Amino acid sequence: MLTIFLAATLAFGANQEAKLSGNVDAARAIVKAETDFAALAAKEGTAKAFRDSMDPVDGVVYGGGSKPSIGSAAIYAAMGGDAPDETTLAWYPTDVYAAKAGDMGVSRGRWTATSKSGDGKAVSGAYVTVWRKDSHGMWKGFVDIGNADKPAR
Repeated sequence: MLTIFLAATLAFGANQEAKLSGNVDAARAIVKAETDFAALAAKEGTAKAFRDSMDPVDGVVYGGGSKPSIGSAAIYAAMGGDAPDETTLAWYPTDVYAAKAGDMGVSRGRWTATSKSGDGKAVSGAYVTVWRKDSHGMWKGFVDIGNADKPAR
């Protein structure tokens, strides 16, 4: 069931085209970085995906009501490091803006976290990621902020 859910979530995100603005070529590259990031999380786990996709020194992750984690090592540790993920996190961008210079941009999108034990209800929300190119021309997350939707009443 979880595999079907994850596949459906990723397929929906892959089939839904993000709205691109600003430098459209750079925005397309950010969409690719974002979808590669999500695929890595599905394959290797959330902590490893964030460690490898965020800027190693300056990357900042806000979320979960905790203090922000700064740098890929701190982000990795805060997300559980090598411990198995308790949830499956899937996401996709809905809007991407890239600066005219093509070296920085922002993605907005939707995420869903589902318990791997199958005993919990899925939680979904929205995110914003600021992206910038590193010295090797690779897109790395600079700031990532995610908020859960309010529960239905």
